[in-house]
Amino acid sequence: MKRLILLLVVILSFSSCEEEATQYFVKIKVTNEDGVPVQNAAVKMFTPVPGSVEWYSFTNTAGEVVFKSGFEAYQDIKAWKMVYEGCNYVRLVRGETIAVNVVLYPIGDPNGCVE
Repeated sequence: MKRLILLLVVILSFSSCEEEATQYFVKIKVTNEDGVPVQNAAVKMFTPVPGSVEWYSFTNTAGEVVFKSGFEAYQDIKAWKMVYEGCNYVRLVRGETIAVNVVLYPIGDPNGCVE
């Protein structure tokens, strides 16, 4: 009986590690032109392909948001707040947290966004 319990514990511990290793994380930091973090900025991560999955959230007090995906892809990132917006992109890597910065500029200024 003890061997069975030990075997189950070992199997469960390996399966949880494998699941985490198959996840893709991106940590996005949104700042203004002066490098000050922007709280409550809307952030969207997406692939510009019809019918693809999109992630959407708001930044925390440190101007950051973390998205988790289940697949590798190149993703576009757009952040905005009031009359400011900025864009960037990211390549998700399995088992790693990729850090990306997005700088907000007044709408109409060059900001990395393609309309």
